[in-house]
Amino acid sequence: MILQRLTTAFRKQDWFTVVIETLIVVLGVFLGVQIGNWNQSGQQQRLFDESFDRAIVEIQSNLAEIEAARETVAARIPIVQLAIEDLRACRTDDAAKARIEAAFAPIGTLSGFNLDTKALDQLINNDGFLPYQAPGMRKRLMALSTRLNLLHDNSRRMGETSILKYKDVSHIVQPGPLTFEGPDQIVEAIRGGAIASEEMVRKRELVVPLEIACRDEAFLDGFYTWEDTAHYRWVMGTFAAEAIRNDLEALGMPASGPEAVTP
Repeated sequence: MILQRLTTAFRKQDWFTVVIETLIVVLGVFLGVQIGNWNQSGQQQRLFDESFDRAIVEIQSNLAEIEAARETVAARIPIVQLAIEDLRACRTDDAAKARIEAAFAPIGTLSGFNLDTKALDQLINNDGFLPYQAPGMRKRLMALSTRLNLLHDNSRRMGETSILKYKDVSHIVQPGPLTFEGPDQIVEAIRGGAIASEEMVRKRELVVPLEIACRDEAFLDGFYTWEDTAHYRWVMGTFAAEAIRNDLEALGMPASGPEAVTP
């Protein structure tokens, strides 16, 4: 219709009508493009908001994991330190032996912080989301990703190198009888708070007198190395948790989500 009116106006040399119809065409095209841009921008904003929400939930979950791991380490350190004091004093009574053997489970395990940054990294690495990230926000998000990944990698590496490897002290400690009748009982014990370790299958037992064990360097080193690493891990987790809380607060987000589950 517009083209027909323009053609008629040209033939009649009705320049006023030509100008008006041309403006209508240009304005229509402009509005169509602009509305399309607005719709696309709104959709991109929604995608960013959804990605941001997923990243925040992930960060909150990581914080909960760090706090739970710190509590676990804090609960196990005294068990190991009681055994260390018995070994340092070279106590040989039955109570000392029981405390030392009770420490075999914790010193045989020291898992790293199990952290995940997939949602956070997807948010950071999507160039389409850059217009929605203020410099301060982006700086904090990138710092969070770096901090969480370093903590994950360092803690796992430390855990792998610090646990007592019983093959290195097989002249002092050997597997004893079965701890439980089968896997179902192991699962129930872990659910009840028992430490998930090799002790779940067969408890380790001292096979030499305590006066010999307390002077064995490899055996003692396993206790001291675990103690050092456990303390360092607790300290790392403490500072990381504080920094993450500060970053979440700066982003206007709570430290825990509404559906957070306490481990």
